Amino acid sequence: MIKFFRKIRQNLLSEGKTGKYFKYAIGEIILVVIGILIALSINNWNEKRKENIKLKTALQSVYNDLVIDSLLITKALPGVNTRLTATNSLIKKSYATTTNLDTLINIMKNEFPVRWYSSPAYNTNTFSNLKSTGVFDILPDTIKNPLSNYYTVMQSGQDFNEKTLAQYRIHLDDFVKKYNIIGRLYDENYSNSYLYNHSWTNIDSKDFTPRVAVMLASYRVLYAGAQTELETNQKNIRELLPLLQPYLN
Repeated sequence: MIKFFRKIRQNLLSEGKTGKYFKYAIGEIILVVIGILIALSINNWNEKRKENIKLKTALQSVYNDLVIDSLLITKALPGVNTRLTATNSLIKKSYATTTNLDTLINIMKNEFPVRWYSSPAYNTNTFSNLKSTGVFDILPDTIKNPLSNYYTVMQSGQDFNEKTLAQYRIHLDDFVKKYNIIGRLYDENYSNSYLYNHSWTNIDSKDFTPRVAVMLASYRVLYAGAQTELETNQKNIRELLPLLQPYLN
């Protein structure tokens, strides 16, 4: 093709057709420019296509993570709600005007739930990879902002849970040094054991009563925070999934 154009230029010059030569040269330059623009357009289109594939792949992974997180929350929430309801009931019972030391002993000996809550193992690897590889920057703002908010709020909820759990465990460790409330978690015959029952004799009301109040309060804070964490994350997920869906089709 290059030889063909060169031959035309040489013929025009040899025939002394300078005007036509310049017109031809300008036309050739225009053709070259058009060719470059077409090549750039094809390259840009190809790069855009690659970017769209990368974006779709990333959003599909995020979508899958959110669906799994939603299932984890759905599984955890009923138990949390049950524990919180039970704890509220015990607190109400402990502050009733008819409550005495025997009532509090029975609450802690037989009714207090003891077991604690930990946040679900949320899926954060995909989001972390998006941030580290720069793919997050190409996300549309309509997705980027709520997605960033979801993981920020989720992390905040986990941090709060870790703090309240640490506080509860400190109170629990301090309580079980004097009063055995964990025996019933390990043996169905706990009520007949000397090891379990010995700590429930000759109880000092002035020592026991404030400990019970602290245990119930710290347990309620733990599970109220857990409920808020799960419900907030579930709400944010349900708002995010429809935003992601159009980019996956």
